Amino acid sequence: MQQRSAVYSSIFPDNLMMEAFGVINPSQTQKNEYFFNCWMKWKVNEIRTTSVTSPTTFKNNTKEKCNQIGLKEFWDFQIKGLSIRFKDSETKAFFIMATSGDGLYS
Repeated sequence: MQQRSAVYSSIFPDNLMMEAFGVINPSQTQKNEYFFNCWMKWKVNEIRTTSVTSPTTFKNNTKEKCNQIGLKEFWDFQIKGLSIRFKDSETKAFFIMATSGDGLYS
């Protein structure tokens, strides 16, 4: 069995991997396909920044906010460019409430 690092295990916890893939160590291709499909399905729960900021700054600030409120990257949200997509409308609403007044999100 391949040893997984603590960082990998925190990003891809066993329970979520089993739920999504039926195995703890799916192939990279399987993970790519799964998370791409999530990104596509989550379009209805997208927020695009209206702020003039770089994609890197947007991603770093947004990831920090999401981590602070207990959201897991890939599983609860994904960031690409100047957009963030959430797994459902409740998660999106929670994020909006937690970040109201920040000026990065509309």
